[in-house]
Amino acid sequence: MDLIDDMGLFARITRGALGTGNTLCCEVAPSYPAEVYLDKNQYIPLDLTINGKHKNLQTLSDDMQKIHQELTMLREYPEGETWEIVDITTLTEPQIIGREEENTWLMASSLAVKIYTKL
Repeated sequence: MDLIDDMGLFARITRGALGTGNTLCCEVAPSYPAEVYLDKNQYIPLDLTINGKHKNLQTLSDDMQKIHQELTMLREYPEGETWEIVDITTLTEPQIIGREEENTWLMASSLAVKIYTKL
């Protein structure tokens, strides 16, 4: 979420469902270790759903595309003492999923974040 907020998009991203007005949000899908090693280090794929809502379809589309473009092209990712992000890929490109009665556009997409735990 910090990486997305650093992009200076039309709204800061929040966790959970879309709010009112022009908003961006993300939600984490349940995850599981993809690989577990004898030393208990693990690779964990974490799927993120990114949703956006805006009255201007061009603004919404541009910012949703920017999220995917910038995150999947990163060469250096955040890390902590016990974890590190090793890759981010697009699972689902941003796409229109609806339009609300007050002419607010809705878009959704998803990213796969591969995390390595260093236990």
